Amino acid sequence: MRIGIDGRYAFRAQRRGIGEYVAQLLGHFGKLGDEEFVVYVDRQADMEALSLPRDRFHIRRLDATNPLLFEEVYLPRAAAHDRLDVLHLTANYGPTFAPCPTVYTIQDLIEFLRKELGPWHIDLRHQLGRAVRQRTLPIQARRARMVITPSQATRGDVIRILGVPESHIRVIPYGAPAIRPAEDVGALRADLRNRGYPIPKHYFLAFAALDPRKNGDIVVAAFRTLAGEFPDAELWLVGIEDFALYPSYEAPWLRRFGFLTRDDALDLLRAATAFIFPSKYEGFGFPALEAMAAGVPLIASKSSSIPEVVGDTGILFSPHDVPALAEGMRSVLEASSDVEERRRHALERAALFDWARTAQEHIEVYRLVGGGAA
Repeated sequence: MRIGIDGRYAFRAQRRGIGEYVAQLLGHFGKLGDEEFVVYVDRQADMEALSLPRDRFHIRRLDATNPLLFEEVYLPRAAAHDRLDVLHLTANYGPTFAPCPTVYTIQDLIEFLRKELGPWHIDLRHQLGRAVRQRTLPIQARRARMVITPSQATRGDVIRILGVPESHIRVIPYGAPAIRPAEDVGALRADLRNRGYPIPKHYFLAFAALDPRKNGDIVVAAFRTLAGEFPDAELWLVGIEDFALYPSYEAPWLRRFGFLTRDDALDLLRAATAFIFPSKYEGFGFPALEAMAAGVPLIASKSSSIPEVVGDTGILFSPHDVPALAEGMRSVLEASSDVEERRRHALERAALFDWARTAQEHIEVYRLVGGGAA
């Protein structure tokens, strides 16, 4: 079989959720079966970001000037030229008219749910792209031979919002990241101090983003209620896109950082007192799984897919409940008796999420679709 993969986001110097998902799949596909893969990338691709064996992987850069042109014109044209048996659209969207059977991975349906999650201002170009995709994705998804979702929560959204039949959806969770707990947290913290990070006795780590669904304001509000009780604790926000847009995020107990190198970000996670994941909506919740794999106590919102990933290993709270989040932080700072037990359970649960199995299940979908049985 010859399988086409939308690999745009795997070929980025700094990968986020979709990019990591595709990169992990491609890396494991090389160890499975004998399928041939054509990986399509865009003008922004960093060709050094991912190394694949040339005997089974062909990387094709498409010269589209924007994402919609890539998806609607260049990608189907390339798929027809390459005589694909299956085309896997990995980034939520793809061509409305495809020349071969398609498999869609729909990570989430945030573009259909933003109004429910809070105001979010985007420029005109993105507004137009969003409007087009809202109209075309239901058509694309219903035409697909199979839709893959990373969680039961997203599966439910795909059925409810896009009208895809249940029989055409396969839930395949992500695998856990290759992160291990720090062998010596004290030594790691000392190393981070040498790198310029003023590590306090306790710090809670959270990832910041302008998107209101990420719910960063609730973390600041909750910690503010605790700061006087725990003067040796701080809140650290990482990944702030524009400091000027966070005017209320000023306090002696708050430290703010922009985008860090992946090594620094992961080491800060491994050394943290706890990781807070307050998102209102996630298709999977990969950062929560990262914290679990790192053996870091996790405080997460009980919304969308997050409870599926976390299970009973984290402290869950409503994404609108400031006192509940504050109480979760307090329980960690007071070293309640179940913190170490939760850490052990988190590591055990993280081990259940395996990229090799995820990749094998994708290959099975390709074979089903390419064989015409789906």
